[in-house]
Amino acid sequence: MKALLQALALAAALAASPLPARPAPATTAAAERPALFYHIFLRSFRDSNGDRNGDLRGLIASLDYLQGLGVTTILLTPLYPSAFYHNYFADDFDGIDPEYGDMADFRALVADLHRRGMRIILDQEIQYVTGQHDWYRSSHDQPNSPVANSLLYKDKGNHVPVATLLGTNDFTIWPNSKQQIFTVNLAEPRVRTYFTAYLKRWMDPDQDGDPGDGVDGFRIDHMMDDLDNAGVLTGLLSGFWAPMLADLRRLNPKIEVIAEQADWGDGAAFFEQGRVNTVFAFPIWKAANALDASALAAAIRRSGTLIGPGRDQLVFVENHDTERFAEGARNTPAIRALGAALTLLTGWTPSLYYGQELGMGGKRATDPGGSVDTPDIPLRQAFRWVADPLAAPNAAWYRQFPEAYRTPDSQAPGDGVSVAEQDGDRAALLNIYRTLSALRAREPSLARGDTSVVAQTGDLLLIERRASSHRTRILFNLGAAPATLPVPDADRLADRLYGAASRTGTDLTAPPHSATVWAMRP
Repeated sequence: MKALLQALALAAALAASPLPARPAPATTAAAERPALFYHIFLRSFRDSNGDRNGDLRGLIASLDYLQGLGVTTILLTPLYPSAFYHNYFADDFDGIDPEYGDMADFRALVADLHRRGMRIILDQEIQYVTGQHDWYRSSHDQPNSPVANSLLYKDKGNHVPVATLLGTNDFTIWPNSKQQIFTVNLAEPRVRTYFTAYLKRWMDPDQDGDPGDGVDGFRIDHMMDDLDNAGVLTGLLSGFWAPMLADLRRLNPKIEVIAEQADWGDGAAFFEQGRVNTVFAFPIWKAANALDASALAAAIRRSGTLIGPGRDQLVFVENHDTERFAEGARNTPAIRALGAALTLLTGWTPSLYYGQELGMGGKRATDPGGSVDTPDIPLRQAFRWVADPLAAPNAAWYRQFPEAYRTPDSQAPGDGVSVAEQDGDRAALLNIYRTLSALRAREPSLARGDTSVVAQTGDLLLIERRASSHRTRILFNLGAAPATLPVPDADRLADRLYGAASRTGTDLTAPPHSATVWAMRP
């Protein structure tokens, strides 16, 4: 019975929406469209040359698809060369991993994005380097080296490095190879000078003073005030990040800097001390994944006090470090559609993780194959352009070494989790995302409106989005049963724009695991 109710709710929601299933790709400038981020784990996104690694040329070939989804901003995982499959620890900060392409490919990507009115944000993890980096090779046991103070050592002879967060410098990584990670000395003035110049090169690759050919911002991975809570590098938000970001803004005042708060908190200190523009809405993520209406209401209220002028947060239900939303008990048509609504309609700036719009699953592996970083591969599997997970252009790079990765793919041929299978199906999740994205673009209050909590009881949450005279209300039912919410001013609800909830007098009744949007009368 529950499955039948969910199916009926989904069908009613689709029937209630007058929007086309596949809006044409937008052609207006990004500033004229509501911001929508798309977080890409590049190695897994799209392979252009048959080596199974996602690459920059594959991303360029995908821009029509992303623009049709309403995406305005690409958030891209690190590009620099690295012994680690995820590229978060650099062998060398300069250059591009050759499996991704080269600087010509990067510049072609930026040019195509900017021509479309889209932006690119590049992920950075500058707090650590691998044992292949020149700073380690030239400083270890070499206290008189010009780069002797670039890494943290426990002794004056530079023989014993400071251990990382995991208590060691030595790791076995995918596919079962040995590697080291060392902590960068962010307190060293030369290091800050180096990274300031380095980030400016991404902002202005041809170094002509015009940042139009470079990235539009950075995501700072694992950002902390006291790095690794070790008491060694402290006061980093105001002492390292804020002054460096001020220098970057002198080159491009519009540069966006996004903190990935290492504590997964609300991000207040990162605004106030680190002077970032944007944080991740971790409290909303936690509540959404728990399907907890009370916690979601509290997170929205807290966001309303924290996120003011000049500040923003990315609202998401999954990313490269989390279990996929469509995993386990949440893997039903109604809950997957609810995840789309929670991401796109709650407020602030929504961020999709690649494949979320298809309902890709994934949780940490329990059989990692001996490597410290292998358990996260299921969260980062190949985007499904076609049904067969191993067929081109799907980027199933992890299948090149089956002995090092024994976890099955989260999806299998014929399960419907691919662009090819969902593209023309109006009821498919991909087209629900397209529909909601188009609804955001059409309704000013959903595009840029403030968010407030109107009422919350049990599994029901009613919020209001307001932009000037434009107002909408959204009723979320995060529970598995139909529920009714009395709302004294329910007669002010006008057109139902999306969803299947109904109004009887002052009562709103919502199907299980649903979202419904109404326009409000003035």
